[in-house]
Amino acid sequence: MRPIRRMIATGALLAVAVGGGATTAYAQPTTVQGEGEVACGYDYGACVKQWYDYAFVKNYIVTKIYYKGGGYHFYWWS
Repeated sequence: MRPIRRMIATGALLAVAVGGGATTAYAQPTTVQGEGEVACGYDYGACVKQWYDYAFVKNYIVTKIYYKGGGYHFYWWS
């Protein structure tokens, strides 16, 4: 390999190493700051409204609404 090509290849590897190191340095693990289960009762429409509030107003991650003995429920976390 010619010296000029070797310098270009070394510079390219160094740029990738520095650029890749910078992006991984800012990567943070995802942590759950809060979580819970919402018991909505027997009114499915009211549960959908609460689910919408948690998902789009409060910006939480929510599960699908499910029925569990005692009414409708869903989980949320942030």
